[in-house]
Amino acid sequence: MSIYKSVILLICIVIIAGCKPRKSEKALEIIQEPAKSSLSGNFTVSGAYALYPLVLKWADDFMIIHPGVKIDVLKTGTGQGITDLIEKKVQLVMISRPLNDEEKEANIWAIPVAKDGVVPIVNQKNPYLDKIIKQGLSPDELQRLFISEESVPWAELFDKTGKEKAVVFSRADESGAADMIAGFFFKKASDLQGTKVSGDDEMIKSVQANPLAIGFCNFSYAFTNPSGERKENIQIVPFDLDYDNNINRKEMPFENLEVAHRSIWLGLYPESLCRELTIGSVGKPSDPLIIEFLKYVLSDGQDDVKTLGLCELNNVYIRMALESLE
Repeated sequence: MSIYKSVILLICIVIIAGCKPRKSEKALEIIQEPAKSSLSGNFTVSGAYALYPLVLKWADDFMIIHPGVKIDVLKTGTGQGITDLIEKKVQLVMISRPLNDEEKEANIWAIPVAKDGVVPIVNQKNPYLDKIIKQGLSPDELQRLFISEESVPWAELFDKTGKEKAVVFSRADESGAADMIAGFFFKKASDLQGTKVSGDDEMIKSVQANPLAIGFCNFSYAFTNPSGERKENIQIVPFDLDYDNNINRKEMPFENLEVAHRSIWLGLYPESLCRELTIGSVGKPSDPLIIEFLKYVLSDGQDDVKTLGLCELNNVYIRMALESLE
């Protein structure tokens, strides 16, 4: 072979080698890490729908890094998850509301892992949508819709005449979101009226399917990930907090998830409808596997929080949570 042809062949080989896709440092790290991991064992997490997608992602990634580990994640609602924990059916619980006195007496220990809020939602084809957006609904009007045993005509809320009655949806499961929305009215979840549905996904589908519907859900379920735009046919109801039938800047409905998160941190949304999302155990965990998982959640795992639609913790929260594990 001539020198000229040899040079051409060498150049082609170099070009082909250069075009071959290379694994990123992150991917290489994940692939190599399992060989170094000595962690093994298994545990189960159950509880809040609000945290389920995020904890499932954390569990899957953690098991890739530590192939000797098996984690089961169940969405059962906060109340059932806490019951499972107390009865020792699971080792960790996902919690989307403050603990009550009885739960505190059961020595439940918890750390924050994300933040979220609860929002009332209506169908975007609601015949009074323009009024809902411009005037909002006051806490009293929302309470009437969710607590009244009789169906409320939409028109009555806006001093209009009309027979279309609100179709109310509430939660059938032991939901932290239901506790939060009921607590906003100084009521209990059992006081909420309407057709009962299980979980945020079923709530969203129910409201999407009926132009006269009103319900509530966690912030993260009202938006599409990763775009952060509102889900199709869903409108978040703005609160008329000052009862003036006019929505100002602080009361504006959330156009996207980024604005929603900013509103939580700036206190522009009712504080009683915002909450820490936590993971808890009976007493401070002592199992090295669970401690390592929680440390992962509060470090590398935080990169997934915003991607899955929840509000990230700030550095102060993270530092305090990590210190509580020591």
